[in-house]
Amino acid sequence: MKVLIIDENLMLNSKISSISKSAGYDTKIVAFFKENFEKFDEIKPDILLINLESRSNDPFKIIPGAKKRGIKVIGYCGHTRTDLANKAKEVGADFVATNGMIVSQLPQIIEGL
Repeated sequence: MKVLIIDENLMLNSKISSISKSAGYDTKIVAFFKENFEKFDEIKPDILLINLESRSNDPFKIIPGAKKRGIKVIGYCGHTRTDLANKAKEVGADFVATNGMIVSQLPQIIEGL
């Protein structure tokens, strides 16, 4: 299974990537996606993990673009950002998690999709 992480936070995306690779997933990080939807066609991910608090990428435009290509989407953000979590669900995210959940339960979340 291929996992694409869109997150410019180096500490967080490195941690998530390490967990994903340890679970056996083929994992790629794109820090600055900028709505480059051709990347989806190039990478062909099964799962997209996206930081909903991104300042460099617009997750609320990227999520629908991923869903149109049949990609499962997991959004994540800080536990107090219920506004972002709700908005991600509205635009099509399959699952929304807190940052803590992503780093402690990633394989279980992916398998639950």
